[in-house]
Amino acid sequence: MDHAARIDLLDGDMYAGDPGPLYAWLRENAPAYFDEGNGLWGLSRHADISAVERDGRLWSSTGGYRPQLPSDPSMIGMDDPEHAERRRLVYRRFTPRYVTEKYTERIRSVVTELIDEALEKGTVDAVPALAAPLPGRMIGWLLGFPDERWPELVHWSETTIVAGGGLRYVTHDAAVAAGEFATAVLELAAERRRCPHDDLTTLWAGRSDYDDEHLANEALLLLDGGAETTRTVIATAIDALIRHPEQWALLREDPGLIGEAVEEFIRWTTPVLNMCRTATRDTVLAGQKISEGQQVLMMYGSANRDPAVFTDPDVFDVTRVPGGHIAFGLGTHFCLGAALARLELRIFFEEFVRRIGSAAWADDRGPRILPNAFVRGVTSFPIVLTPR
Repeated sequence: MDHAARIDLLDGDMYAGDPGPLYAWLRENAPAYFDEGNGLWGLSRHADISAVERDGRLWSSTGGYRPQLPSDPSMIGMDDPEHAERRRLVYRRFTPRYVTEKYTERIRSVVTELIDEALEKGTVDAVPALAAPLPGRMIGWLLGFPDERWPELVHWSETTIVAGGGLRYVTHDAAVAAGEFATAVLELAAERRRCPHDDLTTLWAGRSDYDDEHLANEALLLLDGGAETTRTVIATAIDALIRHPEQWALLREDPGLIGEAVEEFIRWTTPVLNMCRTATRDTVLAGQKISEGQQVLMMYGSANRDPAVFTDPDVFDVTRVPGGHIAFGLGTHFCLGAALARLELRIFFEEFVRRIGSAAWADDRGPRILPNAFVRGVTSFPIVLTPR
């Protein structure tokens, strides 16, 4: 593949297609590629991205964790120790033990309900019928919203998250949705100050150091991180199982593989395409001089297909030995909700494999991919299901 022309690393159409050949070219020929049009460096190798993630002194999040955009006042846009203080406040509610004990039964109940309804209909859009409701309802419970408001939460999430692709993706609709969500969560916070509950909004509402802007942004971070990315993995993994029936058969024959398969689903999908860091001083990375103040784009989708780390990285293999993928990031900013996402995915596919006999595309288009430079979201995916 010849890439003599300039590469636009924020081209949503490229990510909505097949970015694999571009990733491979970059890893081989320009592992630190300067995108002049967008004014940032693209990192494509697993080792280089890992090095950046692990060095918070050299690579800062306060300069903007999204390309071309300033950091908002939420923990993801902070460096330690401020980031660590914010994270500690809510971390206990995201530990593997806590989410397993607290949410296993609730998750399985929701998944059972979703599969019941989908099988009754036979033909469904996998996104609103199967992929979106579970994480949408879960993040609603965590924040403290009534269960019936999960469709609003999903709308706000899918509308706001696209703005993370860069300036060209910041739309009026995204701004309106962000404002609507802020109003809703601040109204909830006012209620929680009068009548505390066991939820995250109550925790934030009780802090004197959290003004309205901080609280609304922290909640939006968890909404987008919790609702949008997990649904993308569910939808993409269903498509992968349809395309690779031999892998589905392996899970049906040995459901004990599903825990390992979840890691492959996450690696294969890599729902968050990238994150940014800013150099705090002049440095050299992958043979290129990067100046203080310059931004690097850590391309997780490329790192998770790096042959230096993964054998046959472009092969979908549910028996792949878990480990190595960085879809959840690394270091101090490792995804706060990783344990919850893994639990949701494991239970969903335990039930899906147990109860679904076959699935097929309902048309010849397959999944409709969002053209964006932040998330490789699935907007619609009509499928036909038959019971096992």
